Amino acid sequence: MIETIQVAISAVVGGVVTGVFGVWLQRTKNKGTNESVYADHTQELFDRLDKITQERDDLKEQVIKLNNLVQKQSNIIDSLNEQVGKLNEKFDSMEEK
Repeated sequence: MIETIQVAISAVVGGVVTGVFGVWLQRTKNKGTNESVYADHTQELFDRLDKITQERDDLKEQVIKLNNLVQKQSNIIDSLNEQVGKLNEKFDSMEEK
């Protein structure tokens, strides 16, 4: 009976030790694999980052130009509204006469 318990305990302890080493080995393997993948693609990632940064800068320039255009058009609209207001005043004064 005692021998059976000793065999069972040693089997459980052996299984736990095997499991712990298996997990440790898998993590070590994954770490090496992930680092090599990153190292292989680092230049590609930097190139993509440079391209995206350049596109962002180009879009910023376009936004600035469009904002200037909108401001100019807003000034023109304000001027036209003022002219229409003056014409309406003249028209109203002519109707009163």
